[in-house]
This record gives sequence, structure tokens and C-alpha cells, in this order.
Amino acid sequence: MTERNYWQRMRRSRMSRRALLRASGRAGVGAAGLALVGCGDDDDDDAVAQVQQQQQQAQPAAQQQQQQQQQQAAPAEQQEQQQEQQAVAQAQQAEQQEQQAMQQQQQQEAVDLSREGETDWERTVTVAVPNAVGGLDVQAPGNYTLKWNGPLHFDQLLQYDLVTREIVPHVGSFEWIEDFTALLWHVNPGHAWHDGTPLTAEDVKFSIERAGGEAAYNDSGTYETGIAYIISAVNGTAEVIDDSTLRLPVNTDVTAPGSVGTTMPLVPRHRIEELGDEGYNRDGLASGPFMLDNFEPDIEVRSVRNDNYPIGYENLNRKHRAWAKEIVQSVRPEPVARLAALQAGEADVAPSLEWEIVQDFVDEPGFEVLFDPGCCPHTIFPNTLVPMFEDGSNPYRDIRVRQAMNHAVDVETIYTAIATGREQRAYGIGTRQLGGMQPEQSGPLTMEYNVEKAMRLMDAAGYADGFESDFYGTAGFFAWTDQIALSVQQYLDVVGIRTNLQLDPLPDFRARMAQRDVPGLHYYFTNQSPDPFQVINAEVAEGGTLSVAEYPDSGIQELVEAQRSEFDPEKRRQYLNELAQLIYTNASWLFLFETVGTGLMSDTLEWDMKGNSRDYGGLWGIRPLVT
Repeated sequence: MTERNYWQRMRRSRMSRRALLRASGRAGVGAAGLALVGCGDDDDDDAVAQVQQQQQQAQPAAQQQQQQQQQQAAPAEQQEQQQEQQAVAQAQQAEQQEQQAMQQQQQQEAVDLSREGETDWERTVTVAVPNAVGGLDVQAPGNYTLKWNGPLHFDQLLQYDLVTREIVPHVGSFEWIEDFTALLWHVNPGHAWHDGTPLTAEDVKFSIERAGGEAAYNDSGTYETGIAYIISAVNGTAEVIDDSTLRLPVNTDVTAPGSVGTTMPLVPRHRIEELGDEGYNRDGLASGPFMLDNFEPDIEVRSVRNDNYPIGYENLNRKHRAWAKEIVQSVRPEPVARLAALQAGEADVAPSLEWEIVQDFVDEPGFEVLFDPGCCPHTIFPNTLVPMFEDGSNPYRDIRVRQAMNHAVDVETIYTAIATGREQRAYGIGTRQLGGMQPEQSGPLTMEYNVEKAMRLMDAAGYADGFESDFYGTAGFFAWTDQIALSVQQYLDVVGIRTNLQLDPLPDFRARMAQRDVPGLHYYFTNQSPDPFQVINAEVAEGGTLSVAEYPDSGIQELVEAQRSEFDPEKRRQYLNELAQLIYTNASWLFLFETVGTGLMSDTLEWDMKGNSRDYGGLWGIRPLVT
């Protein structure tokens, strides 16, 4: 990531989005939209004021000199100057026309990517998926992570550029105001809900309040939210200035705009007030690049292209208008069934297939094997918040038990035998995230597989005879999760941690984990978003929505607060790195590995996610080719 502190930059003059994109490109800023955050600090203002003062002092002398020159100029010279000025103007006009023509040509060529062949705009792309369960209300518990729904149909205010991995404007942009105690959000023009209703600042305010559990439309005044952690930095009531402007009071927290902007799905106020929560959970009106056409749970999800989506093909490094006319997600629970669907021509792509069943297709004509960095490190979270036994004790509160768990599991053997063998160990904050530990730093700290050491630690903690624990995991969300859970269960049993394993669909699992009062182990995931604030706010910070493993005397929360309030990018990076080390050396979780994503796709498609994961979250980026 760039060293530019994009959180802190403040905008003081309004510019068009296109002008900002051009200006940022000339300045060498990878994520052009970050310029929307601002253009300088107080020192810059002083320098500008000084230059303006010097210019004002020099202005009378310059005017007097100009008048003298004009009086001395002959009519012939004036005519010559006019001709020169006219020639310059004509040249500038010609240059502008040439630039416009080049831009139009580039936009026309933008849809003709790296392969030969034109886009098949009328094609339906069928995606074989393991499941499609849950409801359509993307803010409800368990539904937020449903990738068959959220990324295709819903939008956020901001997003990540796929190449620079920096935050850029999307539905909106923001600026810090009032000495970093409030955000001013601007809704970009052209965005509308799929029923044609304009998306306004009222919808943004409504989405923020509902994400926090407020619902004036309900008799109770509340809503059972699943994403309260997203707006944890908000400390007051949002104020709508006009249809496109919203003032949002927040803590002086460097992560506030990113958390609200990149992770909070926008929902329509008018539809939810009309239908209520239960009705909207069956309706799911959104504003994204695809419109939901049909949803039959665990059978299919059918989505049609939103031809009015305002973000076109001029920038392919972010979510944009779709190419495929329709995306049909067809449920095939078993991996071999999804593979068979591709071979039979009943499906065009199947993300998240096990490597062992796709590796034979590497050189197979008609197919392309998807092989990408995975999105989500695998982690097992012990619940330390509630007692496990009748005497009020909880063995996971003892660091020696947590260390024993990490030494008991042979992580490298698991990912070599079950996954691709190219994975790497997880350490809490991802290696691709800001502040994440790199191998030269994490290597000496690694809790290597050592059964004897694990048993000594269990004995020292008073659990020589072991104990029983519930163990919850997911099935179908990622490849191999059921096999990994079974392997971990067997490894833990050797050192005396006897677990009762239960695998559930993701919505059920996540809703249970979000209760934060269910004892035992919870096998879930962090992420590889460029900035780790999502992981920190949800799973590390005390009180986070999914924070079931908390350690008040460890110093972790102090580092969480320190990085939140640090606006200097290098200092914040250092805080994050210290936090990454502490999460691991505290043995806060059972750390498994960072995934490598594999899948299979017909070679009649192009799916360019700029080196990022090609999974269910990026189906909007699939381009069908004319064959």
C-alpha cells in the first residue's frame, strides 16, 4: 500500500469525480478517489496563504508595468498578438478534441480485455454453488456473509481498488470535518435502487442507524442487526444536509470512514418501511450491478444485469456494470456434483473446488483452472467470555491451554494433505494486510507442531486428564472446511481436548457465534482486506460482534485503541504490527493457514480480478466471450 495517509487527507474544494481521477493519475496516486478525502493540512494552508499574500503585494506593480507596455504597443503588434493568441486557442482546442477522442477510444476498448473475441452481452452464465440459504436482508444476522447475495446485488459507499488495494469512492465519497470528529459523506449522482427510486443521503442515514440496531419504523424502535461492529466508531446521530450530503459524527478514529464505507451494505429506506424487516428479508431490493430476479432457497439464485448501473467500463479495477446478461447460481452441494455440472455443460464456472479434483484440468482443453490468493485465513476462536463448566471455570482462559492447542495441530500437514500445499500459516492479521507479520518476523515466533510440548503445557495448566469441549464449524462456505475440522478434532484429541464437532451452514454458524455466549471452539475466518480494521473491529476488539476471545490483561485492547487514534500512516503501521505480534504470542486463537483459492471455469469466460480471489464475491466481474 502507498505511504500516503488516505484516511487523514481533507478536501476543502469540490471537484468532479472525473477531474479527481485525472489529477490523481498525474500525481501518481494509485487510488484516485482517495483524493476526495482532502488536499492538505494546516501547514499547507499557511503556505498557500503566504503565496497568496505575496501575489497580492506584487499585483499593483505588475499592473503598472502592463499598462506602460500597452501604451507603447503599436496597433500592428496588437494585431500580431491577437493572431498568436487565436492560434494558441485553436491549438489548445485541437489538443482537447484529440484527448477526448483518445478517451472515447480507450473507453470503447476497455471492454475488449486481454483475450481475443467480443463480449457476449446476451449470455446467461451459470455458476455451480454449494448452497444458497438464508434470507435476503443483508444486514440481518447470518446474512451479511452470504456471497451469493451481497456482492452481486448490494452496494457500499466506498470500495477497494483491485490493483492498488486502496480505498476509492463508489456510491459516495467523504471528507473529514470539525477537527476529525465528523465525516461529511457525499452521495455520487446516478445511483438508484432497482425499482428506480434514487438513492439519497436519507438512505445512507437509514442504513447506518439500522446497522446499529435502530429502527424507528418498528414499534420496538429496534432491529436485530448482525453488523453493529461496522459502525462502532459512530458516536451520534447522522444529519442529512440535503439529498446528496450527510454529516456523521464519529470518534476520532482513523478507521471510521473505511469501516462505514467499505463494509456497510446500503439498504432502501422506502422499501423496508413499507415491508418491515420480515418482508424485506424475502424481498431484498438493492442497488448493485445485478438485480435479483428469482430466489429458490438451495435450488437457484437468478440475477439480471442492471443496465442502469452508473459505474461503467472506464475503470475495470473496481465493481462496475456487468457484462453477463444473467448470473444463475445453481446449487450443487457436493464438490463432485459441481465438477460434473461443468463437464456436462450445465454450468460455466465453479469457484472454491478442492485442488485434488481440479488439478487434472490444468491442461484440459475447454477449461481454465482458477488459482488465486485466498480471501480468508482459517482460524479457530475459543470462547473465553463465558464459563464452560459448572464450577465457572473455562480452560481457554489459560494461555498454556491455548499454546497447547497450537502446538497440538500439525498445520503444515493439514494444508499439504488436504489443500494445495502452497498455503502459508496464519498469524491473526493477514500477511497481505497493513501491519501483518512477514516470514522473517513470524518465523521465530511460530508455535510449531510438538505433541510432547503440548501435553506438558496441558499438565502445567492442570488439565493432564484433558477436558471436553463443543466445537462448531461450517460446511460448504469454503472448500475443505469439513475435512479440516475433522483433522483438527483428531489432533486435539491426542493431547486431551476431546471435542464434540458440529458443522452447520454459514448463516446458522455465524448467528450462533455472534451471540458471544456459546462456550467452546468456533472455526471461522478472518480476511485479507488491505486494512485489517474489519478483523480488528469484529474479532479482536473488546465487544466486537464476533469477538468471543477477549483477554483484558494482555494489552491487546490498548493497541487496538492506539492504532484507531493514530493518523500518521507509518506510526499506525507500527501499532498494527505490534498488535499482530501480540495476538499471536498471546495464543489468542488456534491459528491455521491462509488459503489458496482454486476452482474451475469454462474457457469461454474471462474473469479478471487483477490477481485477487475469484470467488462468489466477484461474480459481477465475469465476462462471457462470443464463441
